[in-house]
Amino acid sequence: MISNAIFARADPSSQAREGKEMRTYYRSPEIMITSDHVAVLRPEQTLFRIAELQGAYIVRHGSSSLRPRLEIRARYGAADVGLFSTSDTRTFGQVRRALIRALEDRATASS
Repeated sequence: MISNAIFARADPSSQAREGKEMRTYYRSPEIMITSDHVAVLRPEQTLFRIAELQGAYIVRHGSSSLRPRLEIRARYGAADVGLFSTSDTRTFGQVRRALIRALEDRATASS
């Protein structure tokens, strides 16, 4: 279990940051990406703060198969965590772009 993760108890899209409304970049039954959090909804509900995610990267599993499994991982505190995994390239691209936008907005907001 990841000690730095916050377990989701409420819908993070219903919350707002101080003076600024939270933006939702992607929502599905598996994952939700907002300006504040990545909420992994399946298989286990876990909430990661965008501000604490570092070094996101992609892992490709099963390189010889026609539909390899693609995974997005990142550092969260001292732990390496899996954020999302699928063999659907279209969905993977949508989630990847949403995470990029959330991370870019975080960098813009902190500068």
